Amino acid sequence: QKQQTSTTMTSVTSAAAMKLLDLRLKHAGSILASSIGEFTSTGGQEIACLRAGGTIDLYRIVISQSSGGGDGEDDEEEEEEEVSTTLQLVSRVETRSTLRSVSPLRISGSKRDVLVVGSDSGCFSILDFENTLPNSTAPSILHCPPFGKPSIRRDTPGQYLATDPRGRACMIASLEKRKLVYVVHRDGTGKVTLASPLEAHRPRTLVFDLVGVDNGYDNPIFACLEVQYEEYEDGVLKERKRRELAEEGNNNNNGEDVKIGQPGDGFTKQLAYYELDLGLNHVSRRWATTAHRTACCLAAVPGGADGPSGVLVGGENYIEYLHEGMAAPPLPNGETGGDVKPRRMICAFPRRELHPSSKGVLITSISVLKQKKGKFFALAQSELGDVYKVTLKMPKDDKTTVVSMTVCLLDTLPVSNGMNISKLALLFLPAEFGDHALYQFDAIDIEDAAVKCTSTETISALLKSGNLQVHNGEDEFYGLSQTAAEMAPTFRPTLLKNLHKVFTLDSLAPITSVLVGELAGNEVSPQIYTLCGRGPSSSLRVLRHGLSVTELAVSELPGVPGAVFNVRDDKAVGKNGKFYDRYIVVSFADATLVLSVGETVEEMGKESGFLTTEPTLACSALGSGTGDRGGGIVQVYPGGVRHIQRGSVSQWHVPGIKKIECASANESQILIALVGGELIYFELDPLSGNLTEAATRDVGADVCSLDVGAVPKGKSRSLFAAVGCRDSTVRLLSLAPGGSLLEQRSSTALGTTRPHSVALSNVEGA
Repeated sequence: QKQQTSTTMTSVTSAAAMKLLDLRLKHAGSILASSIGEFTSTGGQEIACLRAGGTIDLYRIVISQSSGGGDGEDDEEEEEEEVSTTLQLVSRVETRSTLRSVSPLRISGSKRDVLVVGSDSGCFSILDFENTLPNSTAPSILHCPPFGKPSIRRDTPGQYLATDPRGRACMIASLEKRKLVYVVHRDGTGKVTLASPLEAHRPRTLVFDLVGVDNGYDNPIFACLEVQYEEYEDGVLKERKRRELAEEGNNNNNGEDVKIGQPGDGFTKQLAYYELDLGLNHVSRRWATTAHRTACCLAAVPGGADGPSGVLVGGENYIEYLHEGMAAPPLPNGETGGDVKPRRMICAFPRRELHPSSKGVLITSISVLKQKKGKFFALAQSELGDVYKVTLKMPKDDKTTVVSMTVCLLDTLPVSNGMNISKLALLFLPAEFGDHALYQFDAIDIEDAAVKCTSTETISALLKSGNLQVHNGEDEFYGLSQTAAEMAPTFRPTLLKNLHKVFTLDSLAPITSVLVGELAGNEVSPQIYTLCGRGPSSSLRVLRHGLSVTELAVSELPGVPGAVFNVRDDKAVGKNGKFYDRYIVVSFADATLVLSVGETVEEMGKESGFLTTEPTLACSALGSGTGDRGGGIVQVYPGGVRHIQRGSVSQWHVPGIKKIECASANESQILIALVGGELIYFELDPLSGNLTEAATRDVGADVCSLDVGAVPKGKSRSLFAAVGCRDSTVRLLSLAPGGSLLEQRSSTALGTTRPHSVALSNVEGA
């Protein structure tokens, strides 16, 4: 009774100390935000994607060319090169958090970009993907400064993130009030450092978007789209006083409230510039102006020597250009504005023919691409998926003044969470619903032939309406959807004209319905039937357990196999430095079949060196595969251990009448279990290439399964072995060299269940 109680307590303690780690069989498909830059090397283009579930994926744009084959010499001149564009997954990082914002940052003096990521952890991270390979670990974390409490709160920064185009600072903001600015620079050793955060808080302010303004090498400026509301206590007092005056019969209380159209009314949006003074190490609210009341997204226009600087503001029915100190837009030819001149550089955009005139169309995202020789253009997408090209016109002798703006229809694409324009004439669209796509530009200079609208036409419609002479008449004119529908040209959505799709990333998001069942009729595992997407991108998809495979060869077997092993060939090395497998070893109840893999699969006999008259319990290639002294191949069978090396065979036989029950082997270690619970451990001598018996231990119970695991990268051996016994326990033994060899480190009781098989796995980053 006492022994049973002790065993039970040990089991409870071991279970309480156990830690669980979930691994996704299929990663989330939806992309919350994305950014494009040169993260791994100079000249390459990579796309960083923030996925639902806290995963950061880095894809490289790969363009390969393959020449089409000809049947004769006459076809060589007609041979055309086929260009294939794909997205190659470079790195995948599991953050175990809710990702919220992302932005690239090219630090001064660097030729590559780093990635700045905001999440719900109460801090933001600066990640460096230099020399990142597909099988490498997570990128290096340059900085991860904390600034608030974890979880998503309206006053905790992280929802909005912006970086200075010149790589000198970054601003992170919350939904309400709080904004922090970090100065980024390098110390004397060239290491990237962050200064203490500078506060740019503004109470009673809601933020809608944030972007870094390109103003050359002047002090960094960040543009913020925000709205300020009045204090709650002030509103309560005003409402109480209004009721008292109403009871007295006096309703004249207009002077007590904030007038509509002024900051603080909770209705009027403002575009504000926050300037970081690098000399005084201080952030101030430098400039602010009223924006369109439906404005929701921003995009920075190139500045300095590359453009006029400023910000494009996207809203309902209009796209507006704003900048500090900008002059009033010029009047159209023959038009007179009277005493009041128009203030806004604003432009309507084409609408669909069948779209109701009383309903507006909202611009949801804007992206700008800076080209060579001071040229640039912007793409804006509406909530319906229509993509527009935005062009700013400037005088030839003055590149700092915008005189007009043109918005023309490019194509109609799926609604996205953002747009990433590549210098390789590619457009990546992370779709809000359904699969994500990479598009190739066929034409971009389309202003002459496309459906378009200009700021001159928009201002002309304002002057003809007469609203300009009325108080707040300009804002009221631009606030009505009917006026935008009357002046904007219309179009009918068609097939793609200026873009074509070159690559697709599969995505199941959003899944609207799921059915699990074996409906195929001839499969063991049930299938998962899902309804995905929305509207034109909706689909019915069938998911099956396991991975898709390609059948290369089929070979009939003489019986039912008990185990299958693959053995590498040290002489066959792939382009990536890995070795190919040469043999397939199939174990039966009383025999072993050895198959040689080449252009065909052929059965081998005694020339392979394997003992084919006994079943194989374990089999592995020994050594690292490099050098003149290869380790050979080891075969474990019930009667002993067989070492095949350079054409010769050496054997170790089991003493007495005992037999080997189970075994496990990797490239440098072999562990066997005899009947009765005796373990014998062998190691490969790296100098001689021979196997040596290193340790023996009796575990006190029959062993039914064991595993020594794989040798970790950069190591010479596995440090642990898992042993499953018939007394319903799983034990962890040490394989570290020294006096602790085969000593028990931990054990777990499984109750009445016997372990059938055990496996050790190395989890990177754990």
